[in-house]
Amino acid sequence: MMSHLFIALAVTGLFNPDDKGLTRPEKAGLEDTIGDLSGFYTCKGKEVGGKAYTGVAIISKKNEVYVIQWMITGGSTFTGIAIRQGNTFAASWVIPSERTTIRGVNMYRIETGPRLSGRWATLPGPGYMQTESLTFLKKLDEAEEE
Repeated sequence: MMSHLFIALAVTGLFNPDDKGLTRPEKAGLEDTIGDLSGFYTCKGKEVGGKAYTGVAIISKKNEVYVIQWMITGGSTFTGIAIRQGNTFAASWVIPSERTTIRGVNMYRIETGPRLSGRWATLPGPGYMQTESLTFLKKLDEAEEE
């Protein structure tokens, strides 16, 4: 049974016996032209019911993953971890409060600029996706990246 799995993975290109494991996804499209996404971004979004918000997001790279921090007008500040695969950037985050813990996930499409255009959802939450875009402002200073 396992040999059939390895054959199927080898045929699809997900497994290379010479690599002794799964291969990494190949770079695609904008990943070649827009490499590291680290930097300062303006943040604009819309919650369920149409309530708009703005803020700043800071994205920094740590080896193969990213750390993302949002500072939203009105005082919300939270941090998450993110990964990139090709032209997709996905982040998860948590906001602890006195009554509950809000967990969230964001998924963005990377566009030229760079601009990250996406959706997000929370638990607990309304059960609907909300929208958000991050537009690049400037690179992080080298001292800030370390």
